[in-house]
Amino acid sequence: MGIVVISMASLLFSSYTSTAASSPYTTATFSVVLFLILSFYLLNTLLKISLKSQKRPRRLPPGPAPWPIIGNLPKMLMSRPTFRWLHAVLEEMGTNIGCVRIGSVHLIPVTCPKIGLEFLKEQDATFASRPKTMASSIFSRNYLTVVFPPNGEQWRKMRKVMKSEILSPTRHKWMHDKRTEEADNLVKYVYHQSLNGSVDIRSATRHYAANVIRKMVFNKRHFGQATHDGSPTAAEEEHVAAIFLSLKYLYSFCISDYYPFLEGLDLDGHKKYVKEAYTMTNKYHDPIIDERIRQWQQDDGHKEPQDLLDVMISLKDSNGRTLLSSEEIKAQTAELMLAAMDNPSNAIEWAMGEMINQPELLKKAVEELDRVVGRERLVQESDLPQLNFVKACAREAFRLHPIAPFTPPHVAIVVRKRVI
Repeated sequence: MGIVVISMASLLFSSYTSTAASSPYTTATFSVVLFLILSFYLLNTLLKISLKSQKRPRRLPPGPAPWPIIGNLPKMLMSRPTFRWLHAVLEEMGTNIGCVRIGSVHLIPVTCPKIGLEFLKEQDATFASRPKTMASSIFSRNYLTVVFPPNGEQWRKMRKVMKSEILSPTRHKWMHDKRTEEADNLVKYVYHQSLNGSVDIRSATRHYAANVIRKMVFNKRHFGQATHDGSPTAAEEEHVAAIFLSLKYLYSFCISDYYPFLEGLDLDGHKKYVKEAYTMTNKYHDPIIDERIRQWQQDDGHKEPQDLLDVMISLKDSNGRTLLSSEEIKAQTAELMLAAMDNPSNAIEWAMGEMINQPELLKKAVEELDRVVGRERLVQESDLPQLNFVKACAREAFRLHPIAPFTPPHVAIVVRKRVI
C-alpha cells in the first residue's frame, strides 16, 4: 500500500507540473487529493497497528470491545456519570475486575476488596505511581505534593516530610487542644442554629471539618472577623465551596487526560472550573503563607512553631537550608485542606441520616454516650476507645457511603518485569 500511495502521488505531481498553467483550480484540486491520499494512508497504518496490537496475547481482564484507536471512548461519553457506567459494565460481565481502553490507556476498575488489597498491598510497589491529569497538575502546582505526584524523588521527599513531621503520632497529640477548641465551637454553633428550629447537618459538618484543619494549619478558624455565634462568614463559605468544587473535578473523567493535545480546547469545561477553584483557594491561602514566611525570615527561625504551617516553614535539610520552597508549602497546604474536609463531613452526614431513619440505632448510640460520657460534660477524644458502637456506626457510614466512587487512581510502573 505504501508503494502504491507513493506512485499515485508521483503521478499526480507529474500531472500537476505539466498542466499547472492550464487551469486556475489545479493547485487547489491537487492539494485536496494529496491530503485525502495521505489521510487514507495514515488511517490505514493506524488500523494495522491497532489490529496488530489486538492480536498480541495480553493477559488483561475482560471488558467491552474497544473501537480501533479511540477505544471505548464513544460509549463512555454517552454514559454519564462515568463511574455508574463502569459499575454497570462489570455487573453485565459478571466480574469484579475489568478493562476499559481509552485511546492507548487501559483502565482497570476493581470492585472486589480482595482484589483491591492485592493491588494496594501485595503489588503496591508495582502500582505505586499516580496518573498525570490536568486537574491534579493544577492543584499540586505541577506535582509538588505527596498525594498527586507520580512515583519519584519529589514524592519520596514529601512522603517523608508528611510521615515524620505532619502526620506523626507526636504531631497529632501536639494538635489536641486545637481540635478540642473546635469541638466546643461546634456545640455553640449547633445550639444557636437549633434556636431557629432546624440545623443544617451538611453545613455544620463541612464547616466544622474546615475550621479544624484551618486551625491546625493556620492557627485561625476565620479568614476575617469572627461571628458571635460561631457561624461561617462569607469568606469561609467561599473557601469551603472552592475546596469541594476542587474535589468534584479532581479525578473526574476528563477527555484531555487521555488525549493531551485537546487540553487547550477544554471540550468538557473541566479546566475552567478547576482554575476557578484553584484561584479561589489561593486567594485565601497565599497571603497567609507569604506573610508567615516573611515573619520567619525576619526572626531568623528563632521562634517556636504554633501550627502546621510553622512546622513546614521551619524544616531544614542536612545542610541547614530551608527544606520546603514556598511553592511546595502552598501546594501541600491546599492538599491538606482537600484531604481533611470531605471524609469527616461526608461520614457524619450519612451516619446521622442512617440513624434517623433507623431510630433503634440512634437510641443505642445515645445510650452508649450516656453510659460512657454522661450528660454533665462533652465527649473527649479519650472517650473514643470506650465508644465502640458509635465508632462502628461511623465505619459503616464510610463503607456504605464513600466520598468518591473510586479511590484515587494508581498507575503501573512495572510492565513485564521492567520499570517504566
